[in-house]
Amino acid sequence: MRRYSVPAAVVCLLSWSCAFGGDVRIHVLQSEYQNGKQEIRVLLPDDYRADRRYRVLYVLPVEKGFQQRYGYGLGVIERMNAHNRYDVIAVQMGFEKVPWYGDHVSDSKTRQAGYLKEFVVPLIEDRYSTLGTREGRLLFGFSKSGWGAFSLILKYPEFFGYAAAWDAPILFTEFHLSMEPVYGSPEQLARYRPDLLIPKSKTVFQEKPRLVLAGETSWGKAIPTANGGSHTVETHKLLKRHQIKHHYDNRLGVPHRWDPAWMEPTLEALMRLAKRNRSISR
Repeated sequence: MRRYSVPAAVVCLLSWSCAFGGDVRIHVLQSEYQNGKQEIRVLLPDDYRADRRYRVLYVLPVEKGFQQRYGYGLGVIERMNAHNRYDVIAVQMGFEKVPWYGDHVSDSKTRQAGYLKEFVVPLIEDRYSTLGTREGRLLFGFSKSGWGAFSLILKYPEFFGYAAAWDAPILFTEFHLSMEPVYGSPEQLARYRPDLLIPKSKTVFQEKPRLVLAGETSWGKAIPTANGGSHTVETHKLLKRHQIKHHYDNRLGVPHRWDPAWMEPTLEALMRLAKRNRSISR
């Protein structure tokens, strides 16, 4: 089993009990990939034990820091009691810029993908009892963070195990919204575009289903794909074209925010895929 060491960083640990009884711990991390100190919040199962190894659900935010215009993903996970029902450690991290989950072409302080992969994951696996393999690293998001979930697993398929996206603009081919400050150039964006990564990494994802693509509300209506359709439908077609196994459910049309109405069935599908393969050797 491979363990990833924590790079040089300033880490501070605090802890408190939330209203619903869960144990949420806050790590404040200063790294070379982000401007200033950033929080990492960790929700442990109620019966967490150091002599067991747990999968980790990375709840990817859609806003910088822990702003909550679109709700609070980790808080909804706790209200759903998902950390106990699925026996997982749930983690949400903050970013200094609006997260689009890429690395800037030249700004070393804007490396969101690198920050998650090289700092956040190693910190969690160093401080907590986890599988410490790709099978135990699950990505979960919507909108921007749904893009992030698919982009990250497609770019790093040997590092991340499973990913779920709901109502996400997965087929963006050029800068929209706040993407440019994260990537810096169209050429850098291209290195993280799911539509370009899908054909390149298809053989890795033909082995078994590792992706969950679920529902839509905004994307296809606000900014459609190049084909004029919705991102969820067109992504499904692209995955099928390249024979990539995945779970697809386009019935989940609910408000565009962290909401149990889409999170419950999407998380259930994600955990079902993860539990099909019980190997912890990778």
